[in-house]
Amino acid sequence: MINNFKAIIFDMDGVFIDTETLVFDIFRHVFEPFNIDLSNEYQYKFIGKPFSSNLIDIHSDFGIEFDDAALRDKFDDVYEEMLTASPLSVQAGVKDIIKNAQQNDQKLALCTTSTRHHVNAVFTKVREKFFDPDQIFGVVTTGDMVRHRKPHPEPYLKTVDKLGVAPKDCLVLEDSITGIQSAKAAGCFCVGLRQPYNQHINFDAADIIVSHLDQVL
Repeated sequence: MINNFKAIIFDMDGVFIDTETLVFDIFRHVFEPFNIDLSNEYQYKFIGKPFSSNLIDIHSDFGIEFDDAALRDKFDDVYEEMLTASPLSVQAGVKDIIKNAQQNDQKLALCTTSTRHHVNAVFTKVREKFFDPDQIFGVVTTGDMVRHRKPHPEPYLKTVDKLGVAPKDCLVLEDSITGIQSAKAAGCFCVGLRQPYNQHINFDAADIIVSHLDQVL
């Protein structure tokens, strides 16, 4: 199936790399002074949403006041610290999909809600342990490069346009409902990746659902 497409587009967190549980720990660290319980189960609803939306949820659910800009700066600092210290790994199956795409002259791209700052931090870590993402992905679209983030189609439309292919010729790998909605609204074929943290999410909008990326091959 995968070889019928001209391009493969990865989401980053939870699809290209295994960072979702790391991000949960970062949120807990950042909000530790507020003495609130940000359990993994609570943070499941953060999946696929921008940081600003996560802050709105926390403010509404816990009734606490904070400086958004200051928390963003602290989150970025802690993100880099914990990312550097963590045994970050690319998701199982990623390297096989990349190898298969290269053998079949398929284009590769990354489309994420994360900022370029976070992407750079992740790429540095991946470059040290695995391969150079800048040599793999011909196009990288980040959340601060678009006016409307996922679930709006703009992120994937922008990515597809830069790849120079039609949306219908792109296979997207996503793990969030916002990402799936964005990809489908852009006209792409979308694979929903089931993970322990997204079992509660309705993936009916995805074209197919897998529990492991190797199943895509």
